[in-house]
Amino acid sequence: MRLPDRRSNFSLYLIVFLFLSTTLIGTTSAETIISISPREQAIEENESFTINIYIEPDTPISGVQFDFIFNSSLVNVNNIQEKKALSQTGATTIFNAGSIDNSKGTVTGVYSLILGKNTATEPGTLSAINLVSNSLPGVCKLQLSNVIVSNSSGKAVPVTIVNGSVNVGDAESTGRSDNSSGTSTEKRSGGGGGIDNGENYENIKLKEVSRVFVSKETVVSYRFEASENPVSYINYTALKNAGFITTTIEVLENTSGLVSGKPGGIVYKNLNIWVGKNGYSTEENIRNPVIGFRVSKTWLEENRIQVSTVKLNRYHLNAWNPLPTVKTGEDSEYIFFESEAPGFSPFVITGQSSQFAYGPENRLPDLKEKLETEPVVKETFEANLSSEKEKETVRSEDGQESRTSQAPGSGISGTGILFLAALTSFKRNRK
Repeated sequence: MRLPDRRSNFSLYLIVFLFLSTTLIGTTSAETIISISPREQAIEENESFTINIYIEPDTPISGVQFDFIFNSSLVNVNNIQEKKALSQTGATTIFNAGSIDNSKGTVTGVYSLILGKNTATEPGTLSAINLVSNSLPGVCKLQLSNVIVSNSSGKAVPVTIVNGSVNVGDAESTGRSDNSSGTSTEKRSGGGGGIDNGENYENIKLKEVSRVFVSKETVVSYRFEASENPVSYINYTALKNAGFITTTIEVLENTSGLVSGKPGGIVYKNLNIWVGKNGYSTEENIRNPVIGFRVSKTWLEENRIQVSTVKLNRYHLNAWNPLPTVKTGEDSEYIFFESEAPGFSPFVITGQSSQFAYGPENRLPDLKEKLETEPVVKETFEANLSSEKEKETVRSEDGQESRTSQAPGSGISGTGILFLAALTSFKRNRK
């Protein structure tokens, strides 16, 4: 009699276990984490030190590649060594230490691959980078880029990157940054699968993440530095204490997969912007959110875009909504804008093409330039203007006096000069 009860209890336990397992797995963020460890450290000038590239697989992996970026005026790289993250189970690996360029502050082409069908599933140190500081004090950012983690099928899997920094010497005197904040940049390439906001992984060109400690009634500012990210900053006033809040920007290859349709105009960049977890960026938590972004002058000229038509468009309630956008400045390469953003979601930067496009080659020539291109006409006109101006009144076909909108006051346009000269010459020939 007890056997059926035991079987019944076992079945019940199994059902509960499967349900909880499915639920927990389904709500877990499916991203492998690759980070610089330690994230921060302090050293003296001309001191050797080591950082580790640490990986935490979320799925079985078989290969990793990355580039390493540093400030060569503060530190130099001596060498890179392979560690055992991919060979923990005894697998055979191929390791390439990459190409070190201390003049540019880069190490490119570092990779480690598992030979055969084995995979790695446990966290571990992928490689160790041995560096030495220079005699200049300061804060040196240490960044990973071009990161690709592949599974056994050779497809890229979603990754989250955590960058680091090192304080060399008396970093306080050089303007040391807040060590409670940080920005990480991740370039994505190839692969399949999705990320936790639902965007297609293959559509994400670059992902940049900034983390800031948020206190009540303070102006919170997230700064972004990746050259391929048009967004420079996101600011807002915090209405509540919230602790660390992360802002993520995804620069997309094409229109976001989370929207239907495209906004009007010519597209400069497609973006997803997320501030905090779902439900944080509301009127109860933040006030006066703005997004600062830049647009290439070359793009404006090539597409004949008027600066006044550049807009940041937000997708909300199944429609694209152009946001209030103002120009805030410019340099030799970019024009800078700021938009008021009532919330965060997919965005698109657009502009309208016009015959009055941005760029010096599209500027209408002034009167002086027109006269200089027509020297013969100018001389003819000046020789006859005094004797003819009292005899003739130039009228258009509808009987109204011909006027020019190009020259101010009593000036005469180049078109008017051509017409008068031709008329004078015709009358003389008839005489």
